[in-house]
Amino acid sequence: MPAPTTRLHRTAAGGAVAVLATALVASTAVPATAAPTLARATRAAQSTSTQAPPTQAPPTQPPPTQPPPTQVLPGNAPLSPLATARPAGLEEAQRQFTARTPVHLREQRLTWGPCPDTAAPADLLPALECAAVRAPRDWNSPGDGQEVTVAISRLRSDGPRPARTVLTNPGGPGGPGLFMPLILAGRPALAGTSEVVGVDVRGTGASTNVTCGLDDADLHLPDARDRSPQALAHTARVMRQVARACSSTSPLAPFVNTEQTVADLDLVRAVLGRDQVDWVGYSGGTWLGAQYATYFPARVGRFVLDSSVDVAAPFQQVFAEDQPLGFHRRFTRDFQPWAAQHHARFRLGRTPQEVNASYERLRADLVARPLELPLVGRVDGTTLDGMVAQSMYSKTAFEDLATTMRLLRLISDLLPMQEKGELLRLQAQAGPAVRDLLPRRGTMTSPLPRQGTLDQAADAQAATFLTITCNDTAWSRGQRFWNALGQRQGERYPLVGWSTTQQPCGYWRRPPLSLPKPDGRDLPPLLIVQSEHDPATPVEGARRAHEALGTSRLVLVEGEGDHALYASIGNPCLDELVDRFLATGQAPAGDVTCAGTGLPQPGRMQAKSTRQDLRELLVG
Repeated sequence: MPAPTTRLHRTAAGGAVAVLATALVASTAVPATAAPTLARATRAAQSTSTQAPPTQAPPTQPPPTQPPPTQVLPGNAPLSPLATARPAGLEEAQRQFTARTPVHLREQRLTWGPCPDTAAPADLLPALECAAVRAPRDWNSPGDGQEVTVAISRLRSDGPRPARTVLTNPGGPGGPGLFMPLILAGRPALAGTSEVVGVDVRGTGASTNVTCGLDDADLHLPDARDRSPQALAHTARVMRQVARACSSTSPLAPFVNTEQTVADLDLVRAVLGRDQVDWVGYSGGTWLGAQYATYFPARVGRFVLDSSVDVAAPFQQVFAEDQPLGFHRRFTRDFQPWAAQHHARFRLGRTPQEVNASYERLRADLVARPLELPLVGRVDGTTLDGMVAQSMYSKTAFEDLATTMRLLRLISDLLPMQEKGELLRLQAQAGPAVRDLLPRRGTMTSPLPRQGTLDQAADAQAATFLTITCNDTAWSRGQRFWNALGQRQGERYPLVGWSTTQQPCGYWRRPPLSLPKPDGRDLPPLLIVQSEHDPATPVEGARRAHEALGTSRLVLVEGEGDHALYASIGNPCLDELVDRFLATGQAPAGDVTCAGTGLPQPGRMQAKSTRQDLRELLVG
């Protein structure tokens, strides 16, 4: 899930800062419908045995906030995508679900062909082939004739079809995933055993899109640290506007949520001719994988949850509580000591405290005197926060971040001196550097596009992200609550904590789903893969997910802070464990600790590669 910076801006899995707080989405009123059969059956099955007591948040972070009960507005009952009458048990619910799927959808034949040019880097696109799966728009009324398209991908192959299928998800929630087979391409352990399939979930990418219909000019926000009554009132107005627009624009929005998506995934499984599927989900994809496993435990093969959210907690806990802590820890414990160690190169400070002071001074100067740079336009305190937060996902970005902070410092110092020649030279360098560090639009770090960048792809991804997160689980309501939480989080975790106030879900007018709580019952072993200082999905949430999912094994990478690990950062210990599990089903007997690879030495970074391009897609 898929960091927050504050220009209405983002995985899941993929994808991240409390910035979930700012994203576009679309939504329309739906008539009251019965609670989903499969969901109710799942909850009924869960209630027949003792539930594990809720775990307490660790002392390193505030206790989880509890959203109040949601008021059901007239004509606006909870969404209910899967069924009608309550069956006796889960197996019967699954049988009924399959029986209710229209025959023409259940038996559809896939036509594989070229993928859209947005699916992957151009030089790798020919390695993929894509197909479209037709699914009911509303799984609660699968026979009403209204359908959506779900785009899927796989690697081209002339050889025999492997015996297993691995479904993948990059996170977000709502991140496009057609490129995902390329992440796992070349894993020797999977080459002969598994067909890797990418999916653009409903709402985004090459699938049927959702939209919010907002113009980017509507999205201007004050600096998140401006706590004046005027700034807070303006922020609340924008959040209400986003929530209102996103709940009244797109006819698809009520049907973009996790219940609908897990039903789509099970249809993909059936159309591919598999009785079971394996899963590799990153970030917000851990949430989706855990929900699929809870709805369809008999379909679960070998599931890997990489960089896990707390799969049993509401999204408010994930984005408003956990993420500010995670980004603060990564910035202060990893980046700042590293930059101080290399002060001779970057001139940001000889101690972590001095590096932090350099960041704060630069931020204050950019708030007082924003810069105008080629390719990116206005660069202010919000821009700096976004650059820093996005760079926390991968240690490979640390050197570029430190260099760019130094450039911005020099430019800011030169402005009053009118040194135009040198200023123009530095600005020409800084523009591309800032652009490359900023979050991609419509991602978990930046749900809403910046001004001047509103396009269909970014709008659809942002809309899918916010529609899922606001539709799925309950959120606390009202300006007073979010002002207070933003103040508290900002004082504790200033990098992104202040932007907690910018939360459209706090003004959402649609009741949440009643999703079953994943508990691991009736599931084979699962792997949860986690780094110790992950910024977007902090280790505290992964530990709670591990406790909730009773059959899981936790693979913790100590001394590591990158987000999205398997087949991505090149850790042999981790990759071998996951390879073995996916290829053979052999899970570790218990939890495992791997050693991290350490932070990079400046000047020794490899030239930007295709693998790095793919990783950037994965982490947003």
